[in-house]
Amino acid sequence: MLLSASDQDAGKDGVTDDEVVTAAESLGEELAAAKESSSEFAFTTMVMQCNEAIGDETGIDYGSVCGADDDGCC
Repeated sequence: MLLSASDQDAGKDGVTDDEVVTAAESLGEELAAAKESSSEFAFTTMVMQCNEAIGDETGIDYGSVCGADDDGCC
């Protein structure tokens, strides 16, 4: 149901599309701030851990979709 035509309806897991988008935007903002204040190693490690956690929850391998060397992802 993610990003479906009806943003107000909750999916089978009880989470609305708007809540998913809000959480993703928040994660993006936190990662951008962390990138500015962390060493490259620490930031890359954090992104890899996020990718793994997202993959565990969604079944999507974000590491293969968005590589750590791709500046356009974060």
